Amino acid sequence: MALDKNGDGSITFEELKAGLGHKENAETLIDLLKGADTDNSGSIDYTEFLAATMDAQTFLRDDYLRTAFDMFDKDGSGKIDKNELINLLSGDGLENSVPKEELEKYIKEVDQNGDGEIDFEEFQTMMEKCKL
Repeated sequence: MALDKNGDGSITFEELKAGLGHKENAETLIDLLKGADTDNSGSIDYTEFLAATMDAQTFLRDDYLRTAFDMFDKDGSGKIDKNELINLLSGDGLENSVPKEELEKYIKEVDQNGDGEIDFEEFQTMMEKCKL
C-alpha cells in the first residue's frame, strides 16, 4: 500500500523504483518483480505481488530482506522505531489505518530484546514466521 502512490491497487514499476530509490539490490528486486507481471500490464497487482513473494527461497534471502527493512528504516539507524512506522502508515490515505496502540502492540510482539525498536534480526525472524 505504501508503494501504491495513486491507490489503484497495483504497483507500477515507476512507483516501485521511486519506493526503492537507490537501495542496494533494488534493480535486482525490480527485475524479479517484472517477472511477476503475468498479465504484462506494466504493473503488479495485489495477486501478482503476493504470488511473487510467496517464493520463500527468494523472498527470505538476506539481501532482499535488507532492502525491505531499509524501506522502513527511513533514518538509517539500523532499527525501525514506532515513529517510522507511524510516518509510513500515515501518508497517502493511510492515516488512521492502523491505530497507534496497535502499532505499539505489533512492535512489542516482534521486539525480542525489549528496546522498543525492531532491528534487522528481529525483522528477519518476523518475516520467517510470516511464511508459515
